[in-house]
Amino acid sequence: MEVRARTILDPYQQLIEDFYLRGYSITDDFIRPDTCAGILSELQAEHTDGQFHKAGIGKKDKHQVIHTLRGDFIKWLKPENERPHTGSYLEQLDTLRLALNRRCFLGLQDAEVHMTQYPPHTGYHKHVDAFHRDENRRISVVLYLNFHWKPAYDGRLRIYPEGGNAAPVDVYPKAGRLAIFESTLEHEVLPATQRRFSITGWLLQEKRFF
Repeated sequence: MEVRARTILDPYQQLIEDFYLRGYSITDDFIRPDTCAGILSELQAEHTDGQFHKAGIGKKDKHQVIHTLRGDFIKWLKPENERPHTGSYLEQLDTLRLALNRRCFLGLQDAEVHMTQYPPHTGYHKHVDAFHRDENRRISVVLYLNFHWKPAYDGRLRIYPEGGNAAPVDVYPKAGRLAIFESTLEHEVLPATQRRFSITGWLLQEKRFF
């Protein structure tokens, strides 16, 4: 896996170039360590307060919880209601959305984002994020929040690039690491021996009205 570090002069240039060429991009140190720690603290506080619920699959009337397919717990985010560090990241994500529009002409209009918590020994089977007959989700975005993560813990995001001969891309959930990829790409989350946290979202072609 090739991982980029952001440059000071243009923090999004290499990230967007990689995405434009490959359909995915992995960037370390996307946010500062203190901001990452602040988001993690806010997320853990929400989790302690019982704000998370078991995630399911499908949309609206087809939504269902299937424990054998995915094991994560989530809390949906609204920018106007978020705590300071999480709100700061959502603003940065919107800046990235605008940068992607300028470079890739994607016309992205909005985002939907949730806090994510995977208990130990849980994952998410291979899937795509774009709903059947609904192409509103264009780009998937994951920010990891796990400090001192060791490869032995596993918990990799495994992305399957387009093309039958392309090798899967494995991404360990290291704090501050950002993964973005086309929402039509197959991917899975492998189980880990440790609890892990992230902010997971999608950049949308059309605005949400809920």
